[in-house]
Amino acid sequence: ITISIDTVEEQVEKIMKSSWNKFKIKCNGFSSSNLELFLKLGVQFSLDANSSFTKEDCCWLQGNTNSQNILYIEQPLLIGNFHCLDSDKFVNWMADEDAQNANQLDKLLTHYSTINIKLMKCGGLTPALSFIENAKKLGFKVMLGCMTESSIGISAACALSGLLDFADLDGANLISNDYATGSFVENGKIYLSEKPGLGISIL
Repeated sequence: ITISIDTVEEQVEKIMKSSWNKFKIKCNGFSSSNLELFLKLGVQFSLDANSSFTKEDCCWLQGNTNSQNILYIEQPLLIGNFHCLDSDKFVNWMADEDAQNANQLDKLLTHYSTINIKLMKCGGLTPALSFIENAKKLGFKVMLGCMTESSIGISAACALSGLLDFADLDGANLISNDYATGSFVENGKIYLSEKPGLGISIL
């Protein structure tokens, strides 16, 4: 489940009150003291930097053994500034905006270990299947992510969940005006609809 940008105290409180067991913590800049707090919680978590880290932050992280306890760190730097990232170090770096299509994968080798693919960005299920196949051939792990979206997009993404190393598909959980039902994620578990096709019904 996504923990939005907030004070570190509020983020910690949300994590402790949640029934979910894995968390993606949104960041606006890096703080080693905040990281220490998250590590002490004893939960599985990742960091979504939203391009807010510096190269110095990244060098510190990938040289720190505690970074192995973070599931992944997503898009740490501004697009195209990834050359200081080393996929052989202690961090599982994940490309988001740096990997918009399969044609960009070759240049990301040795820098990123994992690729984040979103159906809404890559063009749908068929391009996503090709994207996943190409990424796996090159040795990348793959996550399917989402925007803040309805159960229509989430159900489509859930259909590919068996091909993934990570799934970040809580988009429909974060809205109050969902206009469909289908496959869904609850407390970190993916529940696939048994209805035909993508299993979607409009409310």
